[in-house]
Amino acid sequence: MNKLNFGALIKAEMQRQGMSVAEMAKKLNVQRQTVYDMLKRTNIDVERLKDISDVLHKDFLSTVASQNAQELDWCEITILDNKILITKR
Repeated sequence: MNKLNFGALIKAEMQRQGMSVAEMAKKLNVQRQTVYDMLKRTNIDVERLKDISDVLHKDFLSTVASQNAQELDWCEITILDNKILITKR
């Protein structure tokens, strides 16, 4: 099973919007290193994903789901320790 990479999705959206790591860090009220670390991760804290979605005005879960809406059983979604993990089947 391949994991979807939320960090890569967020990075791509930041680039599309022309948002720098420094700007994202400022809007999230975190250090730049925290944003760099987040962009390397495949999973993400639910609250952090909500904050990022608000900053970028993009619902990442809906985006992932809509990209794969043709297959109803394309993934498994697990919420564990306040983190979302989406795994392709």
